[in-house]
Amino acid sequence: MKIFITGICGFVGTYLSRQLIEEGHDVWGIDCASASPKVNLVNLCDRDALLTLMQKVKPDYVYHLASVSRVGGTGESSLLYRTNVDGTRNLLEVCACLENKPRFIFISSSQVYGNVPIEQLPVTELAPISPVNHYGASKAAGEMLVKAFGCEENIEYVIFRPFNHTGPGQSEYFVVPKIVAAFKNNMDSIKLGNVNTARDFSDVRDVVRAYTSVTKNFPAGEIFNIASGKTGKIVDIITMLEELTGRKMIVECQDSLLRKSEIVKMYGTFDKIKNILGWKPEIKLSKTLEDMIQC
Repeated sequence: MKIFITGICGFVGTYLSRQLIEEGHDVWGIDCASASPKVNLVNLCDRDALLTLMQKVKPDYVYHLASVSRVGGTGESSLLYRTNVDGTRNLLEVCACLENKPRFIFISSSQVYGNVPIEQLPVTELAPISPVNHYGASKAAGEMLVKAFGCEENIEYVIFRPFNHTGPGQSEYFVVPKIVAAFKNNMDSIKLGNVNTARDFSDVRDVVRAYTSVTKNFPAGEIFNIASGKTGKIVDIITMLEELTGRKMIVECQDSLLRKSEIVKMYGTFDKIKNILGWKPEIKLSKTLEDMIQC
């Protein structure tokens, strides 16, 4: 099958494209980082260029990964919403224009759930959408667009809500690779925010395996959490890395690194995706960290 990926050169897109190629698919995509014969430098907000490319490729499936995940500072949310909302709308409009409408896989986020009360954890797909940051709000808006185009334009879709995921190759902007880099670079200390926040961490290779499962069985209209079903604190990850490397790390907690709307504890259940698609996490966090140290 012919598959089109937005954000194909990103952290997850790289793993996803590699996996799909290994499975025998013809993989194309767009990214703002680099170009090759099957990777084009097309902006999601450039509807005409996107339409021209998609009419050429004629994909059977579209994986929409591309997004802006962070805001640079106060009042700088416009790029995030322009890319994550307007870009998603452009892509859906283009898909609706194609003679054979592709199946649409939207990569949303667990951030759409917001700050869920501890007594309501683990989070299921039936939990209300209540984002507390710009990224979560933009992904929630994207989900609504996907559902609307599904109803209005008969585009078959699946929505994934991945929880935190990491692995070799992830940017040091994210907390786990930042900590790993400190150990690899033989640093004695690291500056972090709240190390007692608890998150649900999966390996990117497990996450990609969930994404590719829909090429074999496409349950149109479904929404799936991708989660480990477990929770761990950032301080626990530091301890695991100390055990793996035999080195100690001093943590300097800085107020400037604290988030305004910090989610203290968050983890989800993968029961639905296990029951429908047969997916479950396989790679332990200790193995993920070991691979990140060695890469």
